[in-house]
Amino acid sequence: MEQLIRILIGHLTGKGMEITTIPAYLRNFAHTLLAHPHITLNELNAQLQFLGWDDFVLDNDTFYLILAVFEPNPASEPSPWSAQLLHQKDFEGFDDHKETPFVLDKDNRKRSQE
Repeated sequence: MEQLIRILIGHLTGKGMEITTIPAYLRNFAHTLLAHPHITLNELNAQLQFLGWDDFVLDNDTFYLILAVFEPNPASEPSPWSAQLLHQKDFEGFDDHKETPFVLDKDNRKRSQE
């Protein structure tokens, strides 16, 4: 599994994606695919571009590589690939500055960064 993850990271960075944006891209990919399981590749690309991924075009090879990375491992306890995709355990050590969580400040009802 680690080797597939390394291949995916190498593939995405080779196509011009910054390594720090990979977890965010994979989350957007997963959320879109989970919300629309019968989406076509062109529709998926359009949705990802709508979400801000204009500079990256998802091709067939990349699509299936992402799916392969997050398929359950038959040697371990089965779990849905989407659950694995939404956890960042495989990307620990990468700093993703684009996604800073916001919380609602209870006193003045403003969004503030944690």
